[in-house]
Amino acid sequence: MSIKNKNKDYLTQHTGVELVPLRAPEKSSDPLKFWTNHPTENFLVDLNVFATGENQPPTKAPWSGPFSGRAQLIAEVAPVLEARLTFATTATCRNYTFALRTFWRLFDQLESKSDSSGRVLQRLASVRSLTALHEEAAKQAAIDSTRFGHFLSVANDARRLLRLGLLHWTIPKPTEPERQLIPEDQAKEIRIAVKRAWRAVMHKWERLDAIRRGELPELPSELQSEDPSVALQYATENKALQRNWAHFEKCQQRTGQILPSVLQLLDGAPRHLLKYHEDIDTTTMRAIAFPTVEEADIAFHMALIGSGWNPSTLIVGVDASTPDRVFQHPKDTKQNVLVLEEQEAADDELEEVSMQGSKRRAGGRLQFCVGLKKNPASPPNVVAAYLHRTSALREELRRQCNLARIELDRLRDEKKPLPEIASQFRRYQTIQQGIRNVWLYVDTQAKINWLDGKEWARYRVSFSDKKVTYLDRVTSMLNAERAARGEPQISRIVPSDMRDIFARWVHLQSGGNVLAVMHALGHATLRSTDAYLTNNVLNAESDDTARLFMTHLFSELEHGRIDLTILAQLVRHGSLSPEMEARLAEYRALLRSRVKVGCADPKHPPPHVEPDHKDGRWCRLQHCLRRCPHARFLPESLDGIAMRVEELAFMAEALPLETWMQSPFEAELSEGEYLLNDLYPGPAVANARAHWRQQIASGKHVVPGLRLAV
Repeated sequence: MSIKNKNKDYLTQHTGVELVPLRAPEKSSDPLKFWTNHPTENFLVDLNVFATGENQPPTKAPWSGPFSGRAQLIAEVAPVLEARLTFATTATCRNYTFALRTFWRLFDQLESKSDSSGRVLQRLASVRSLTALHEEAAKQAAIDSTRFGHFLSVANDARRLLRLGLLHWTIPKPTEPERQLIPEDQAKEIRIAVKRAWRAVMHKWERLDAIRRGELPELPSELQSEDPSVALQYATENKALQRNWAHFEKCQQRTGQILPSVLQLLDGAPRHLLKYHEDIDTTTMRAIAFPTVEEADIAFHMALIGSGWNPSTLIVGVDASTPDRVFQHPKDTKQNVLVLEEQEAADDELEEVSMQGSKRRAGGRLQFCVGLKKNPASPPNVVAAYLHRTSALREELRRQCNLARIELDRLRDEKKPLPEIASQFRRYQTIQQGIRNVWLYVDTQAKINWLDGKEWARYRVSFSDKKVTYLDRVTSMLNAERAARGEPQISRIVPSDMRDIFARWVHLQSGGNVLAVMHALGHATLRSTDAYLTNNVLNAESDDTARLFMTHLFSELEHGRIDLTILAQLVRHGSLSPEMEARLAEYRALLRSRVKVGCADPKHPPPHVEPDHKDGRWCRLQHCLRRCPHARFLPESLDGIAMRVEELAFMAEALPLETWMQSPFEAELSEGEYLLNDLYPGPAVANARAHWRQQIASGKHVVPGLRLAV
């Protein structure tokens, strides 16, 4: 993996492109009601409920429910909130108002209680009256750090305006999210499954495009079979698709709409009769021309897996309305930066394409993702293919946006009430968000929709009201296959886990190169990358290893044993196969000779090892290095072989030359040195030989038979 300098100042290349933010409705005369000025997500903040109170029953959300109004308190806080939320997103505005709602209810609960003497706490009406008592009550109520911090910052700003001292409350420590990184082999299975699904989508689109051109696509080679019914079924499906497309195209021409409604597609005919007599279905018709929600999910997760981006960056950061979709990379003439759509100009020498997106969490900092042009599963190519597929839907959204803009201008000109203008403005803004979103699709209600990252569970489980995510469906399919093979199940994962999985993959592929991980994740500093790896990858791997070790340890204890060899295999590589168990049993059944070499048949040594051996007795000489066919050289044989080689080397110096040349010791020494050099690591061999050389020289180890030979 290479690290290239990225020129992130592209403004000079796009002179003439003007980004015009949406103009929010006129400022309200109500001091407790104001609009934010976010470029794409203007939001109407209405604080009147905190002045008058609310009687709504509690919902599933924590700290929801009725509370009393505090007019003076919200009047002091409102200017601070308006200044703080000027450029905030919709989610940020809702987080702040939810924090106020939480503390409003906390104040009510605190004031409804009395102490041991029957005294009741005075009603809180101003930020002047906030004390340590309210801090302690918030902590006892287990209000999380986010809501606690939001309220504290707003209260302190309000006290500054009133020239009061700040509240030195201590914000509770945020709870650490429980993230369990699945093993790399399981992550690889998920990548392969999503990649196969994306290839199936591309093959399906090629087939549907051929139908739209009036062609009959041939049966793909991977589906061809000797069974003639397969080809017959494929041809029957093609004819049904042709009928559906002809009907859909006719409705488009008659209505003049890109996406006719269900009633327009039926044209007065009952749905069941149209399906029964002509095999025409409204869902099938729309799926021929436009992506379905499942295809959107597959494409999105394919790009997410390969990019290593946060889901929000891939959903919001890639703007599908940018005018210049493709432009030349400033550093590499063989690389283009693909911002939005597929490369329209033919450029055969182009080898790489790159995709960029802005990361909100990093203040809009650009993120880059490079992929090979020839790889259809690379994130830039996935985004390009999907944008091309949804171009007609985007044009329809632009048409709807123009109509919504005209209606909004009419309401403004006629001075309609603010709620009516705000409702139309939100509709106009929502359509704008769809135009910028890459992941458009047509839902079951025949409406243009898109992935927004707020709700992933959209697939209903059979015979149940429960909904699951696309990744849940993938892991469920893989777990069924793993259960049949007797392998452990894959834990539940969410889209945000894909960034951690990608970071670990880059870390492993680069040999632990932190710079490579930093470049792949788009971090600004090495400190960020180091902290990310420690918190999200390395700690998770350590926790998984410890958890796996304890699981297998207790499992071994249930069998009444602690076999370190088996335990190491289970933790590092997985379960033992029958072949591995048989080899381990055979290995442990081997007897060891004096030089720590295993012997497969110690009672029948060959004649060249022990010429005068008597049947039924054990091998007496144990000269395993003399090419004995029963010798089994094991990892722990290193020390014994090194001992014997040093014994022979000492004998070569002590014995007369004639005696040495007539003995088989020279061949044994040569064989031992060959084994040490060929089977064992050099540093370990050198240390073992030095040890035995010193033992022999000091007299602590006596060479057997040397005195008799001398």
